[in-house]
Amino acid sequence: HSPPDPVKFRILVQALVGVAGQEAADTFDFLVCTPAWLAENVTEPLPAHGHLIVQTYDYHGIRAAIARLCDDATGPDWPAVAAQLGLHARWEYANHG
Repeated sequence: HSPPDPVKFRILVQALVGVAGQEAADTFDFLVCTPAWLAENVTEPLPAHGHLIVQTYDYHGIRAAIARLCDDATGPDWPAVAAQLGLHARWEYANHG
C-alpha cells in the first residue's frame, strides 16, 4: 500500500527483526517521511529518532535501507544487536520514557 502522494508523506513501517534461523523476532518501528512532508508539517523542533527520510516513496529502496541497517548491526548477542538497531528505530522493548 503506497501513500497517496509519493513525494509528501509520513508512514509507519514496522520491521520484524531477529536472529537468522530462529522464528522469534522483535519489532522495530520507522517513521518514513520525505523532506516535503517535513517542510509542510514541522513548525517546531522534531526529534529525529526513529525517522527514515527519503526523497520519494520507493518500497524496494525503503526495504533495502532498513535491511542495510540490520546487516550493519553486529554484536556478541541479540541484545547488543537490538540495541544498535534501536539507535535508528523504535525498538518495542526500549524505554521511550
